[in-house]
Amino acid sequence: MRFFENYVQLVKYEVLREVSKYALEGTLSKNIYKIPKTIDPGPEPRSRCCIYHERAITTERIGLALGGDKSNPNIIEVLDTACDQCPINRFKVTESCRGCIAHRCKDACPKDAISFINHRAVIDYTKCIECGKCKEACPYDAISDVMRPCKRACPTAAITIDEDKKAQIDREKCISCGACVYQCPFGAIQDKSSIVEVIELLKNAENNPDINVYATIAPAFASQFNYASIGQVVTGVKKLGFKDVVEVALGADLVSKHETEEFLNKETDVMFSSCCPAFYDYINHKYPELKDNISSTVSPMIATARLIKSIDSNAKIVFIGPCIAKKGEILREEYSDDIEFVLTFEEITALLDAAKIDLTEQNESLLNNASYYGRIFARTGGLSESIANNIGNPDFDFRPLSCDGIDECDKALRLVKFGRYDFNFIEGMACKGGCMKGPVSLHHGPKNKKMIDDYGKLAYEKNADESLRVFDTNHIDLLSKK
Repeated sequence: MRFFENYVQLVKYEVLREVSKYALEGTLSKNIYKIPKTIDPGPEPRSRCCIYHERAITTERIGLALGGDKSNPNIIEVLDTACDQCPINRFKVTESCRGCIAHRCKDACPKDAISFINHRAVIDYTKCIECGKCKEACPYDAISDVMRPCKRACPTAAITIDEDKKAQIDREKCISCGACVYQCPFGAIQDKSSIVEVIELLKNAENNPDINVYATIAPAFASQFNYASIGQVVTGVKKLGFKDVVEVALGADLVSKHETEEFLNKETDVMFSSCCPAFYDYINHKYPELKDNISSTVSPMIATARLIKSIDSNAKIVFIGPCIAKKGEILREEYSDDIEFVLTFEEITALLDAAKIDLTEQNESLLNNASYYGRIFARTGGLSESIANNIGNPDFDFRPLSCDGIDECDKALRLVKFGRYDFNFIEGMACKGGCMKGPVSLHHGPKNKKMIDDYGKLAYEKNADESLRVFDTNHIDLLSKK
């Protein structure tokens, strides 16, 4: 049985489902005004101050479901109407303050922002620089850190608060990792959707033999649809109108072979993986001096798309996965001809339900394109294991460091910057746990890693050579960035 991890996920789903339903019927423009009242019927609000506020937020969510603000280059946008209940000041003096005479919080403050009124500490926010030294000094732990969850989650300080106390995203700093989307407890930050455009593409393909739409699905899906089998998910996706479903783990096999060759012939002391677009953008943003260390191999998503298009010149590709950063990756100029659209697991679930496709009632379809090592790319460490397997020699000097989340990536990159490292390969994953814990995963359960490994063990092909033996993969443009 499917469940929603939280209420934020539910309300996003409801909007995507209703928009998809009318788009499938071809009546979206005529019925779009009905959606806010369908989702928020009233008269009592479900979570906000009043039903009118809830409907206003729903209207903004509909806008993002339709592609968002076209003049805003960000993949992620803030819903102004929803962003209104977070505190603006980070540090607060709580009731635990005893008004002690040690005054350690006051002495620790470098800006003299703390005074005592009626034997209680008071923070002057016109002086406070949010350094946190007062909190560290308080013997009663009476000063709380209430930084906004979106700001706390952002690894590049791309989120600031404007004069209206709304969050805003600096495009120059944002790496589209989606941490703010997942962490915002009000669902006030959300990724733009291409779900309507995908529906129109599928409709056009119905009567046009020159359009073949393929769904390429990230290996992380094996840990997501836990209410249906893998084969049932494949059947359900095909019923939406896709010519075929291809697992991106096949592209992962391509990438691991190419990246192995690249590592064996590397010109730098340490090489960085290039599979995670948020990790790639993080390096370019914060450590641009290290960008030459990034592998020139494309990501598995791009490799899979290029393989399909090298076989079928009429192919159009829709990638399905748990990652918001993939929506940004396909906008890079060098990938402009590779992927048409990206959908998240949240979006494909809403689309399936809008089309009244119950996965639990579907027959099984085969999905056996990739190897064990391609499939475990979905978790942290999978890429490194695959390269080690390709090298085959345990005595070869391959010293990988698998970084689980941006914090670990940053520590590793800092070591490289200052020449204090003992590894020669970094596998960088922006999300803790890897792709299977992406910000738009259906759930983030503790069993995900085992489910990915079990999915890998189902593969008939045990390594990349076996999975790719039926394909001509000797095209250099298939795997190298243009």
